[in-house]
Amino acid sequence: MIQVTATEANRVAALLQEDTDEFTNAYLEKGIGQQMILNSMPCRFLHNLSCTIYEHRFGGCREFPALHLPGFTDRFFTVLMHYGRCPIVFNTIEALKMECDFFKEDFQNTP
Repeated sequence: MIQVTATEANRVAALLQEDTDEFTNAYLEKGIGQQMILNSMPCRFLHNLSCTIYEHRFGGCREFPALHLPGFTDRFFTVLMHYGRCPIVFNTIEALKMECDFFKEDFQNTP
């Protein structure tokens, strides 16, 4: 869930040459506390594993997957949902597997 500020919505709407209201209706919805969030997952701006608005991406996208923030274990399932589409998540999980000596073959002959 990526939160979007009014400033970010205005900036990306201008980039797409859309009216802010049109942009908001097409790409956002109101979440808890009336905060704006992206209304699609995966994000509509993600094409071929690349962000089409990368230079103008939202703050939550800049921070994603927020591995540096406290409470990562609370967000772990959400992060894993992006394993197949986010190179940062993929590379991090693969590095963790190597660091933890986790290999598929270790589980193949387990009763």
